[in-house]
Amino acid sequence: MTSPFVTFLRFMPRATRRVRRVLVAAAFLGFPLLNLGYAALVAPGRLGTAVWAPIAIALFSITLIGVIGIYGCARGRADMTSKLDERQRQVRDEAWIHAYGVLIVAVTAVIGVLAVVASFVGPITIGMTELTPFIVGIGLYLPLLPSATLTWSEPDAPTDADADSGR
Repeated sequence: MTSPFVTFLRFMPRATRRVRRVLVAAAFLGFPLLNLGYAALVAPGRLGTAVWAPIAIALFSITLIGVIGIYGCARGRADMTSKLDERQRQVRDEAWIHAYGVLIVAVTAVIGVLAVVASFVGPITIGMTELTPFIVGIGLYLPLLPSATLTWSEPDAPTDADADSGR
């Protein structure tokens, strides 16, 4: 008898593009929604911590399921040290290029927002309380980004019917 976790990991390489994209969206939405919900609902006192706790667990679980699914789909093919054929290397290299593009856009947007706010408001003081979610997000998403872009962009594997029609 296999565990649901093992079954989930064995299914991931055969997952359709739609399932893979849902996993990427889950991984990249759960943690930010957790932080936004806390800042908008719990910190101002609109929602009690007893009510927020199961919501927080669900949101972070969504992120973890997405991360595990992404790594299950990529199966180490996004690593630069893996032995791949020419087509797989090309797909991996394109995923890394897209990952760096996403990273550049995100960093530029954050710096731009900080520059605009600083020009209208004045000096910005950021403490560890405000900075911690960003540090955790960087630690979570930066290593995941190449595997996530590979999982998002990789085409569906050909089915048996496609193989039979190509004869």
